[in-house]
Amino acid sequence: MYLFERFKWKLLRTYKGKDICEAIGGGPDENQEGGFHRIVTNYEVKLELPTREQAVEAIMSDLELVRGIGPATATRLKEEGIRDIVELTDSQRWCSRSEHIVKMVDDEDLFSLQSLLQRCHSMSHPGCYLLSGFTRKEDLLFFDIETMGLRFRPLFLIGVGRFLGDGFRVEQFFARDTTEEKAVIREFLDFLSETRVLVSFNGRAFDSRFIKERMDIYGLQGFHDLPHFDLLPMSRGRWPVPDHRLTTLEKWVLGQEREEDVSSSMVPHLYELYLRKNNPGPVIPIIEHNKMDIVSMVSLLQRMGDQEMGRGSGR
Repeated sequence: MYLFERFKWKLLRTYKGKDICEAIGGGPDENQEGGFHRIVTNYEVKLELPTREQAVEAIMSDLELVRGIGPATATRLKEEGIRDIVELTDSQRWCSRSEHIVKMVDDEDLFSLQSLLQRCHSMSHPGCYLLSGFTRKEDLLFFDIETMGLRFRPLFLIGVGRFLGDGFRVEQFFARDTTEEKAVIREFLDFLSETRVLVSFNGRAFDSRFIKERMDIYGLQGFHDLPHFDLLPMSRGRWPVPDHRLTTLEKWVLGQEREEDVSSSMVPHLYELYLRKNNPGPVIPIIEHNKMDIVSMVSLLQRMGDQEMGRGSGR
């Protein structure tokens, strides 16, 4: 706590009297719901997804995805020469159920396929990652939010990341005060309208639900259900690490460690300090923390691919 207090007051002294644009970069923007602050940062980040053929193979070879087939039955069927779900379409017993799965694959219905795998397996199952072969990296929207607390407290920052051309761009929508929360959410929803697939870290359980609750308060619409790769449950059981916080996975799996990062528990306090002191210093580590979360998601997804596709030994 002492070190945090020193860090906090150093920020206040350094940025006293500074303009927010000078302190955190970016500049003012607006949409139909009002003004907010936008920050754009470009990165060079590698991401290689599986091919569609690899995704199809992962689904079709998994007989346990057919309702009524457990591990023992799947083993027996394979001993009888049944290699994949397509061959079950000739079976009187399994015909309709297997045809339904074949249709999902033919339609590249990623949302339904994710739901199917998550009913049958844990999310750390290889197939849950290999489903990403049904999309392109340009179709992915990585996102992360920062809030003033848990339920019924405002959010003040949404960061999104996407691949554009040869680079990876992170855009952050920052509420300069709590009255700009609605505009920040609207900007995110505008991005969402052009998105096919979401990627987050604990976004299913927290970020998505939090945004939807705040949307309800403002009467906003537009957060439709999309395929969603949540890297937290996908990481559980995959690597022997002390815990599954993103910073822990960065250290133990990605081999990198942040410098002067702020813990999530301190984020609300720093934002409230920024508002109270009218000093942009306390939000600087929050902005960097949010950026690094998004960039680390890309690296973590890449490491999963390295592991599943045998592209490297990993850590």
